[in-house]
Amino acid sequence: MALFKNKKTIPEDKYRIIKIGKDAIYEVLREYIIDNQEDFFDVTDGTKIVTHFEIDWNNGEFICVARNEYGENEHLQCNINTAELLSKMKDTTKTMFIDKRYVEMSEEEIKNM
Repeated sequence: MALFKNKKTIPEDKYRIIKIGKDAIYEVLREYIIDNQEDFFDVTDGTKIVTHFEIDWNNGEFICVARNEYGENEHLQCNINTAELLSKMKDTTKTMFIDKRYVEMSEEEIKNM
């Protein structure tokens, strides 16, 4: 005997509505980038990188910084102030759906901005 799941649909003459606030918008954006980080950061294995995020609601800006999972001491490291970087850096792309969305910089280059 085969087990069939009920087909999920929206009933006729009904609407399903989602309204979310800033925290949920940030969560969706962050999770979308994490789920697609292999494509967005051109890496083979997204589990080998660590991402750090910051958002500026007043200016409508978002930044994501990715690096190798472990630094020299085999500890998770991020010595970058993402809030400061967000305020100083220009946009790296107009859309997330093209190649070369990111710029590659050393920690020293970032600190000298």
